[in-house]
Amino acid sequence: MAIKDVKNMGKDYGKDLPKGDYLDCALAHNPFGCPTLVIEELKKLSFHDIHLYPNNDEKLKEALAEFWNVKNDQIFLGTGSMGCLQKINKLLTPGSVVLGYSPQFLPYINDARLNGAVYHYVPLLREEDFTIDVSRIIAQIDERTTFIYVDNPNNPTGQIFKLKEIEELAEEAGRKGAILIVDEAFGEFMEKRNSAINLEYPNVVITRSFSKGFGLAGLRIGYCVVKGKEMKELLFKVDFPFSITNISIRAALKALEDTEFLKKTIKKTKKSKEKTMKELGRRFHIAKTHKTTPIFLCGGQKDTYGYFLQKGILTVPGSEFMNLDDSYVRIRVPKDVDELLTRINLPSP
Repeated sequence: MAIKDVKNMGKDYGKDLPKGDYLDCALAHNPFGCPTLVIEELKKLSFHDIHLYPNNDEKLKEALAEFWNVKNDQIFLGTGSMGCLQKINKLLTPGSVVLGYSPQFLPYINDARLNGAVYHYVPLLREEDFTIDVSRIIAQIDERTTFIYVDNPNNPTGQIFKLKEIEELAEEAGRKGAILIVDEAFGEFMEKRNSAINLEYPNVVITRSFSKGFGLAGLRIGYCVVKGKEMKELLFKVDFPFSITNISIRAALKALEDTEFLKKTIKKTKKSKEKTMKELGRRFHIAKTHKTTPIFLCGGQKDTYGYFLQKGILTVPGSEFMNLDDSYVRIRVPKDVDELLTRINLPSP
């Protein structure tokens, strides 16, 4: 890819956020914090061994294997789910075709293109509430398709694919010799039984993060699950050595233990989202979404992003996704919904 092509790529959101007294409804960290068990564990830390390379990754793999009922060697760790996606994209070659739909998580797309891929997408339509139609994606899979990328839940709409739909994609991908990547960065906000990790397909790779539901965004830790022998061997070759820290491993182990924190986060998120959407739905178009996911797509004005910014609310502008503009924004449900609604109802400056 030429330098001029890189310059023309979409900007990854989260960069160059305005500074000031803004209510953050942009970055997708957990506004409710992280598990108490994690805080207690980190207070015990001693730093006498920070000169050593990380050596506890097998403990986390064992815990995740037990959590998901998979094998240790089917798990690869990385710096958040994006770190895992970057490893996977190293398998791309110039001209590889990545198929998706749009809008979806732009940093993955940018990284795939930087690795030489050509991105094809099925557009989600405003007149259909940006509803994801799996049959349209399946219809676009052919022998040229290298990867199919789906984010489940979808970022930015917060829609959730049913497991049966993911299975249909995996079957068609397998018939055409393609790999299905299921990015479950927001996966903690859907039922565990809906995860693609429950499927047994050799051509499926699932990425997960501790950043969202578990509240460990600042520690940058994630993982991917791969069951196919050939895909495991390929990922082993491109796996980065020492890509996570002992601190992040200890935090992740404790986060897996604190199941109550996740339940409370989902309950609070659902309640806050319902209240937020009820108010915003009177003024804006809300795209199809799921009640438990912490994000949704909202818009309809000429400059919806500017509208929220004037109200002192940070959102992710639609222009930072493909197939959208600033007439739409992605909103991450805040901790204090009343503060959001108060700012919305204040006169514009």
